[in-house]
Amino acid sequence: MAPVVLSFINLKGGVAKTTATVQLADTLAFMKQKRVLVIDLDPQTNATLALIGEERWERADEAGQTLAQLFLDLLRGDGTFTFDATRAIVRGASNLNRVPPEVMDQLPEGARYGRVDLLPSSIRLIDVQDRMQDIAGRTYYSTGPMEVVKKFVAPHFAGYDYVLIDCPPNLGFVTQNGLEISDHYLIPTIPDRLSTYGIPQIAGRIAEIRRARNLRLSSLGVLITKYQSQSSQHRQGLQRLPEDLQRAFAGTGERTPPILTTVLPQTNASAEAMTFERTPANYREKYGGGVVAGQSAYKYGLDLADEIEELLASRPHPALPYRDWPPQD
Repeated sequence: MAPVVLSFINLKGGVAKTTATVQLADTLAFMKQKRVLVIDLDPQTNATLALIGEERWERADEAGQTLAQLFLDLLRGDGTFTFDATRAIVRGASNLNRVPPEVMDQLPEGARYGRVDLLPSSIRLIDVQDRMQDIAGRTYYSTGPMEVVKKFVAPHFAGYDYVLIDCPPNLGFVTQNGLEISDHYLIPTIPDRLSTYGIPQIAGRIAEIRRARNLRLSSLGVLITKYQSQSSQHRQGLQRLPEDLQRAFAGTGERTPPILTTVLPQTNASAEAMTFERTPANYREKYGGGVVAGQSAYKYGLDLADEIEELLASRPHPALPYRDWPPQD
């Protein structure tokens, strides 16, 4: 069965987009025994550093095994590739992983166990973003600037239950590479004016992209993050949001997305969980056992994964043509 591909996007930084992506990946893998691939499209590389640490990332970047190198290979235009998706995908990411790569190789074919893998990003994507439009010409129009990940990475999705994509805070060609291969997108946001201000732009632009590219892409919902129950601004923003979403999605051709009932509170544990160098004994220790807003902090991640699975179960999940394409040379 083809994996569910879900992009995380918000035009505002600092809304816990990456934190939500990483926590959902950890939860699906280590609490629900799913096979998860995280694709880090954000040049800030926060998901990459949270899942493999700085030392391992530097080795991958120096070896040319990050997404930035894939785009640079195509921009070079000579038909040669340093990037190799099979090598670039880091197996057994996350400091919750307990199965070394050498042991993975010895497991019988078809062995099922929870795992997070990562396709890392690089800060070099900052330079690549402004040159993406040149990819079509450099590849003799065999690859469009929004089709790179679809053609060279998506054929390696077999065996995963979920692919989670951490998009940069814009709607440029790098983000469009993520949307091109996604079944759904999720909008993490703090319930304040600054964080929700860009939602109409997201809804409108994605509607244009969906029509132009004939994509089966829809919003799975809006996820409230960093919620502070004592903040009147947050409480008022949460009350205002349903009406704001109705206006934002009117005329886009898709229904108004739900606001997830799972609300991720502001916690120190979630921020500390993004430090790879910590060595938590288990999921609970990583995401916090202290009580926040009536329940242990780590349970919010479990609630999120449960709700995501429920939402996906109510949506059609057609297999897209690219999933049958052979890997590109």
